[in-house]
Amino acid sequence: MQTYQIDTLISKSGVIKLPQLPYLYNKKVKLIIISSDDTDTELKQRRQAMERLLQSQNAIPASHWTDEEIEQIRYQCLQEKYQ
Repeated sequence: MQTYQIDTLISKSGVIKLPQLPYLYNKKVKLIIISSDDTDTELKQRRQAMERLLQSQNAIPASHWTDEEIEQIRYQCLQEKYQ
């Protein structure tokens, strides 16, 4: 299955505008909607929570962590907690 990413807005009346995609006309497609605002907010909340956790352990927080680094730190903290 070929995938395409299109950034657009949903209007107040619920209309989604898509660019001209003639190669998809009369084809069955699957539309998945991911809210960009929620994704950014969730990531910020996760980083803030991790920074609070590390501050409580006298560690230096970093705002440039990747998701993988955050998960690794969380894993290490849980390992220490349940040893």
